[in-house]
Amino acid sequence: MSSPFVATSDPLWPDTLLSLLLSTDTVEGFLHELTLLTVAALPEGGMCGVTVSYDSHAMTIASSDELTTAVDRIQYRTGEGPCLDTMSTAVAHHIPDLSAEPRWRAFCTEAFASGVRSCLSLPLLGPVGTVGCYNLYNTHVSAFDDDARSRMGVFTGNAAGAVALALRMADQSKLNEDLHATLASRSVIDQAIGIVMAQQRCPALEAFALLSRASQNRNIKLHDLAAEIVTTVGGQTPGSSAFEPPG
Repeated sequence: MSSPFVATSDPLWPDTLLSLLLSTDTVEGFLHELTLLTVAALPEGGMCGVTVSYDSHAMTIASSDELTTAVDRIQYRTGEGPCLDTMSTAVAHHIPDLSAEPRWRAFCTEAFASGVRSCLSLPLLGPVGTVGCYNLYNTHVSAFDDDARSRMGVFTGNAAGAVALALRMADQSKLNEDLHATLASRSVIDQAIGIVMAQQRCPALEAFALLSRASQNRNIKLHDLAAEIVTTVGGQTPGSSAFEPPG
């Protein structure tokens, strides 16, 4: 489905971000459109996700595509990666070539196997601290050269202000509800991935790919397919206390 928002100026400009903020009804919708705007400003092969910290857990609240979400999940599952370090230190981290990066080897190995070749994690710094983190991935080696990093640094500064404003404008209870629902959905998908891994004896990324293809072939949402699998195997409907995320 195409985006309802059409930028009328350079997507890096603050007035474009303000127009985007005013044209979307929810924080989740704004952040998703923001990732699409970001991808438009990236080199070819680019992907984007936005990570926030919720109840001491890092989570992807919006992404430009499912692969980004899957690669983000590698960091959360392994407990290492440039995004997590950027979130904790507010320092940007750049990996020109995942195959040659000595840091975060567990993450780099799995992300490389998924097709990611380079990445850039940038802190979203708001008035009172780190609002979140940009996770920028690319299917090409050395995709984020000096010019690209400089350009994205400017964009991140503008985007951080827009994200901070969106969070302040949102009703806090509604925001918590949206975040809780998103975390619950991710929990169900993770449960289904674990089931497929056990049944097919395959790694997590392959299990996620199998679920994604099945979702597309059956023309149903990934979450709905995951809920169906979990219900069939576990005998409980997701949404019961057993499947509620921590909070």
